[in-house]
Amino acid sequence: MHVSRLLAATAAGLTALVVTVPAGAVPATTEIKPGSLPRGADIAVPHLEDKTIVDGDVRIRVRGAVVRLLGRSGTSYVVNTINRSGSVSRVLRVDAGGGRTVLTEGELVEPQLSSDGLLVLAGLYRGGGTTITAWSVATGQVEGKHQFRGYPNVLDAQGDEVLLSIWGRGTLSWDLSTRSVLRLTKRVGGAASLEEDLLSSYTTDPYEGGCTVVSRISATGDDLWKSCTERVESFAPGGRRMVTVHILSDGIGPSEASVRTVAGRLLGRYSVQGWFGALTFEGPRALLLETKGKRQQTTVRCIRAECERAADLEPVQMPRAG
Repeated sequence: MHVSRLLAATAAGLTALVVTVPAGAVPATTEIKPGSLPRGADIAVPHLEDKTIVDGDVRIRVRGAVVRLLGRSGTSYVVNTINRSGSVSRVLRVDAGGGRTVLTEGELVEPQLSSDGLLVLAGLYRGGGTTITAWSVATGQVEGKHQFRGYPNVLDAQGDEVLLSIWGRGTLSWDLSTRSVLRLTKRVGGAASLEEDLLSSYTTDPYEGGCTVVSRISATGDDLWKSCTERVESFAPGGRRMVTVHILSDGIGPSEASVRTVAGRLLGRYSVQGWFGALTFEGPRALLLETKGKRQQTTVRCIRAECERAADLEPVQMPRAG
């Protein structure tokens, strides 16, 4: 996480931007101005720069009208590409040396990689139902397939377990080895980490007054936090922190985000005169914010109120209309 460099940079020039929060006090909101932040260490986890996979010294260019990095699997990377017309979606395993293997292709809906990097999962909608298929990253073979009523959202997968949520049915656990599906709770899940045993779910539709509840997956009665104004975007490795936004945030992205403990204690709050894209954790403490300011964009690393740039500045790219 390069904390030593972060603290050194903070001492050198962050006083105008960052408020040091006394122990026990409610953190003030840190306004992030991309062009005013010092440059820190590069992003320490695999990520895309334009259409190039970057992971330490690794640089791999990937072709495609749209390129999404799903994650790392062992020493390889799993990438989703979409053609210019949007009619064909491919999932590729890309080796560090540049070798490519097509794992699956077709009308794939929101493919994603399991948190242990072993499975690719994607849905195919047909006639009011959805078939979710799981492929092995190592072999490309189908490891499981199940048809669900409605439109399930895959929250996470690890080993043989896949966690899904469906409005009207709640949060479900699909066991690939036994092919069984078990409902864990009537609440619909929004974010989850099987590794950290954490689930964020909704009491009912947030647009109809629903609230967010954070609980343990293994003990659905063990609720850790409830909020009727915020929702969880992701949990940090180690399972002690989470990043939240307004519960009804929609559109191009929120302009405010918060880091809390999983019990709800506020550790940091951030705002931008623009919007945030992906909000993920680089490690147990460091938050990465894809930040779009008025004129410039970058990825910002924050630990509590101490923030720095983890990528170079670029002109803001507005989202395409339509």
